[in-house]
Amino acid sequence: MGKTYIIIFDLRFKMNRPIIAVIVIVVLVIAFFSIYYISKLSNASTIPAGKFVKISNMDLAPKGEVIVVEQSWYGCPVGAAASWAIYNVLKNYGNITFEFHYSDPDHNPANIPGLIFLNFTPTSIVRFYVAYVYNEYLNASYNGTPIPQNKLVTVGEEILKEEYASMGLNPQVANYIIQYETQVPIQQYGKPSAYYVQPPHLNFAILISGPNGTYIITTPIVNPNILSGYSPQYVYSHLDNFQQIIQASQMIQQVILEAAGPLASECPT
Repeated sequence: MGKTYIIIFDLRFKMNRPIIAVIVIVVLVIAFFSIYYISKLSNASTIPAGKFVKISNMDLAPKGEVIVVEQSWYGCPVGAAASWAIYNVLKNYGNITFEFHYSDPDHNPANIPGLIFLNFTPTSIVRFYVAYVYNEYLNASYNGTPIPQNKLVTVGEEILKEEYASMGLNPQVANYIIQYETQVPIQQYGKPSAYYVQPPHLNFAILISGPNGTYIITTPIVNPNILSGYSPQYVYSHLDNFQQIIQASQMIQQVILEAAGPLASECPT
């Protein structure tokens, strides 16, 4: 009887060997590509302009939440233009208060209509945080402390860390924004976003993070020039007339859903 069992076991093993081999190969392939993908995310040498990129599989949001984090400055034309798309999305996730504003009249492009966000009260799983690092004229901090032009980046980094810490955000949020604005070049420009502008400064970024990982963009999502000559009141009343704002809104919404992963069903669509 012992031999019979051995023969039966041997036959079953031989019959299942092709299946076992396939399973092993699939597991190895998945493991290889997972390691490769994570490595590519965490060691990106360049990032494209105008697109979000996934930079980490790390969830930087509190459990059960998705965070949308903006970095800008009071006179930023890029931030002013982007504010309309941000508002257009976040109004579906909570109550957002703001004031109408124009970007720095001395910074090119000048006098771009936008919104300065004051407060966000969530009615969903999404939380919104914004830090305005510099003042209206890019010569001082948001609270008026003068900053020499050659120290805008380094001082801005410290301000950003302090601001996000005061909001209770994971320290890695500030670290990622600083890294991708100051160290990772934009493919189309050959320089990080903080250094293809003059004078160099922390320019603009949106970071979105949730159970499915962390995503970032550090370049314009709406061309500020398309808003030149309009009043903030007009743009606010005619958002649907600006196709770039609609497209940028859709992009932000899609990234929120991607970052949300298993929580996506709890997001308004």
